[in-house]
Amino acid sequence: MKLDDLVMEKSNSDKKSRKWIYDSGSTLLRSLNLPYLTFIGVGTAIGAAIFVVTGHAIESAGPAIILTYLLGAIFALAGGTSYAELASSMPSAGGGYHFVNRAFKGTPAFLAGWFGWMGNVVDCSVGAIAFSLSIWYYFRWIEPFSLAIITLIVFAIINFRGVKSLSRVETILTSILVIGVIFYIGDASLHADVTRLSPFFPYGILPAVLMISYIFPTFAGYETIATMSEEVKIAGKNVPRAIFLTILISAILFTGLTVVTLLSAPLEVYAGSPTPVQDVANYFMGPVGAFLIAICSITASLTTVNGAMATATRVSFSMSRDGLLPPFFEKIHAKYKIPYRTLILSLILSILLVLTRSINLIVYMVSLGYIVNSMLVGLSVIQLRRKEPHLFRPFKVPFYPFTTILAIATSAIMIPMLSTEALILGLVFAIIGLITIAITKRIKKR
Repeated sequence: MKLDDLVMEKSNSDKKSRKWIYDSGSTLLRSLNLPYLTFIGVGTAIGAAIFVVTGHAIESAGPAIILTYLLGAIFALAGGTSYAELASSMPSAGGGYHFVNRAFKGTPAFLAGWFGWMGNVVDCSVGAIAFSLSIWYYFRWIEPFSLAIITLIVFAIINFRGVKSLSRVETILTSILVIGVIFYIGDASLHADVTRLSPFFPYGILPAVLMISYIFPTFAGYETIATMSEEVKIAGKNVPRAIFLTILISAILFTGLTVVTLLSAPLEVYAGSPTPVQDVANYFMGPVGAFLIAICSITASLTTVNGAMATATRVSFSMSRDGLLPPFFEKIHAKYKIPYRTLILSLILSILLVLTRSINLIVYMVSLGYIVNSMLVGLSVIQLRRKEPHLFRPFKVPFYPFTTILAIATSAIMIPMLSTEALILGLVFAIIGLITIAITKRIKKR
């Protein structure tokens, strides 16, 4: 094949790709650069969960929770490469859902979108609850779940103001968060007692492995990056870079925070506490340390709410744009270029989840949404390599297909590790989704 023919074929492939994304005429504003995108990913990843789940995770696995986080980082890296390849070659507001829809269409696409949406809606709830618990730590007269609902409403307004407002808020909050976590790790290291790591496997290896599904959402910032890719400048270059920076920064901070928490205080200090890291900081730094972690937890909670709400809004918008949700939700605000109707819908669902008042159940629900989506995205990489071999791919999964197969296998293995309640609730949510798509098809026929 001549060089001119190769150039023409690549050009035609790019045109088809762009046409597939923008046919509906519902487009979003490209305004995110690499720093903004990385801050959104890191802010969503180092979210509220790390300050809420640490105590339960250590209680369940002991010091072996360090191994859990390291394995989680490896699994996240394997899954992140799939998102990097697809988001750089076909940037879309649907993120994982969009990739699966292009690869398979039908039921797999719907499940990817539905569970991806669910994961982010639930993540909003986790962030709002963690924020309210951090405030409640000092002001016990505040009803935390009511405050969580107010928080969700405030960040819905911020998201409504547009992607520039969202990214600026996320950058400021994430900067405060990272500085605070680094300070906590440094100070806690001075009070470390290595003997607390013995025995390393007090309950055996199995609990440490099973906890991977519990802590996995703390690495899911790369999914937010993929979902925001339609609003990124030079997505082919910036999206993969932001994904890998997010995973690297998150892994370092998560592992560091967990290690120093283990080493600087005995388990009884934070066992069963809804604010474990604050209790540990109070143990070796006094009220000043507890206040520092309260600021970090508050900031992390807000970055989670901000990023997850943006992602949930865009996934449901993309599903509506493709006819899998009623066309009513496809509307974009004329001034702020935001799919405000799906924003309102995601807000309502997040509020309903807060009203369940079950933190562990909500965390497992977040995991279920992200894990299902990650598995389907990995399968999409394989399918699209066969289906569209000439698609221009600015980034390709390294060591393909082994890396992709690892990502798919680890996702499939993690699903049975989730709590029974989360699996049952996920099944109920899937049934509601099938009813919704049936109603949508009937509306379209009329």
